[in-house]
Amino acid sequence: MGKTRKVKTRNPSGMDTSTGLDIDAGGGTEGEMEGCGPIEAICLHLQRPDVEDKLNGLHSFAVLALRKEKVREICESELVRIAAPLLCDKESAIRDAAAGAFRNLSVFGSEVCDFLVDNDILTALLSLLLEYDLAKGGFESELQADIFLQAIHLLRNLCESSPTATEAFNQANFLGRLLLCLDYRKFGLEISLSVAQLVLVISENNSSSWNLLASAGILPELLATPAENHGQLYLSALAAGILCNVPACSAAHTKEILNGLDPLLSIDAQAQLGNCRTQIQDVKSKNEAPVLEISMETEELTETQTVNEPKSGQSDAEAVLKDLEHLLDAQRLVAEIITNLGSSDDQSNWDSASDQSETESVADYDMEEDAEDSGAGGLPANFVETIKLNNVVQKLWLKAQPLDPTLEKVLDQHENLREKVSKLRVSYLICLQNLCNVLSVEDLGGHTEIYNMWMNLGQQAFKGSEEAPVMEAITSLMRSTLSLLKSRRELFGQMTENDLNMIIEGASKCTVMDIRVNWNRMLGTLGSLLPEPLVKAIVLFLLNACSHEQDLWALSEGLDALMDIFAVEDWPQIIAELQMCERIQALEEIFKSKLRQQRRELKERRATIYTVKTNFARFVAYLNKNCKQ
Repeated sequence: MGKTRKVKTRNPSGMDTSTGLDIDAGGGTEGEMEGCGPIEAICLHLQRPDVEDKLNGLHSFAVLALRKEKVREICESELVRIAAPLLCDKESAIRDAAAGAFRNLSVFGSEVCDFLVDNDILTALLSLLLEYDLAKGGFESELQADIFLQAIHLLRNLCESSPTATEAFNQANFLGRLLLCLDYRKFGLEISLSVAQLVLVISENNSSSWNLLASAGILPELLATPAENHGQLYLSALAAGILCNVPACSAAHTKEILNGLDPLLSIDAQAQLGNCRTQIQDVKSKNEAPVLEISMETEELTETQTVNEPKSGQSDAEAVLKDLEHLLDAQRLVAEIITNLGSSDDQSNWDSASDQSETESVADYDMEEDAEDSGAGGLPANFVETIKLNNVVQKLWLKAQPLDPTLEKVLDQHENLREKVSKLRVSYLICLQNLCNVLSVEDLGGHTEIYNMWMNLGQQAFKGSEEAPVMEAITSLMRSTLSLLKSRRELFGQMTENDLNMIIEGASKCTVMDIRVNWNRMLGTLGSLLPEPLVKAIVLFLLNACSHEQDLWALSEGLDALMDIFAVEDWPQIIAELQMCERIQALEEIFKSKLRQQRRELKERRATIYTVKTNFARFVAYLNKNCKQ
């Protein structure tokens, strides 16, 4: 007998669980030792005529596809080529199992999805979906509905990663029929949500879909329909997201979209989580998935539980938890929609203005410009009006606060919920940062409110317990709020050397480059707001930090922060005491050396780095002139 491997499988909600196999002590299986490993055994079963053999092989494929370390081995085998035609098998159970297995495999990113597309999985997948007569308004059986659901999730993953998949979707002319599934009263909420997620993906930067979507009455209807639960609110948010992806709809329905999303933004997710503590504790975490046993002998592949077994009815606790997940997903999408709507029409002009050759003149050392003066230029008036009327900034700020510690302990038992809450907070912080970049100080609540926000964020950051994505979002928002306070030096009159040292220490200990850049840029801004002794400490730190910085972009940002300090005042005493002329000339040589080494890696940061190069050459000349004087 071969060894038995215990595997955690897809849980009933359909979410994937990435976890390893627990292998009995003693090494590999007998089949592997005989030269026929599990993948070869699965391939053999898939090519047998017996339905049960194929099902066993597909279920085992689905389990192996959950193992990240097995993905490369799967892609290097014949498994995908052999299994792909089974998406169109005459047996419904085989189609269901094949779609589920490929869905599992497709979650591992663009490289895997490109491999699946290159191996022509789309022909079979689109043929499977095109067989459905969606005009009937439903499915013949639960199994037929599950096949459709698995196939839609697979197609979404492929289109999200592969432009080729999106183009194949366009050519199939499937979108018109697919939009029928957005009617959750006919197709059920789960189907409607999965289809809306797919349409949201394929409508982004895909002009071939826009005319059809612009004329789809179901989207504004979903936006205006009162929701009875969080799942329906999520569907409404997805409809809003699709409308935002269509330029004509985004411009025409800005006010309706924001007003339609306001009920979602008004729900206190933390309170909802607190009310569901019992259910969270009752339901197993997503990583405690059912155990699947696979005998890896060449002749027999047996299982105690299939990956795509018929769904049993959800318990009350599971239903409550699912509704809570819909709320978290919906609120995250709301933040992303507001971020997209709040992207100024002048952004392209800003980008082109910064894309200068190294010989062009740059008038100011401050690349961030005076965000305070830019106001809401380029934004639709109804966007700014609705943001103010609905108190969106205040609502986002309340939602961006850390979780209550007791609630954090509860979420420690549920990994999937904890991840959703963390991503939601990041989305709120990013949305606030975007609004800080495009709204006027008055629209954001005034200088005092912005300063209080900056101080509060600093207190969160200095606790040091935040995950890197959250810390990056916090420091990015701190950087944006601080740039709005440049004209209000009096607000920083009580800042002490200890306060400054906390920031310097945070910057010096930071190992994440993007976060380190944010700290350094904030120090550059503070250098134009604080008294000379504190400015001297900032200049000294930036000089040392730049001399040790390995990344060219991070170095250029540090140099730019240093130049910000001298954009307003000359600080001759600091220049003399720190012997800046020699230090700056040494930094110029370091910068030029790194530019030669990393020139081919600049990509989208090329314009920024060359602008700093031009400004820095002037800054060196300016310092030399001051030193002579």
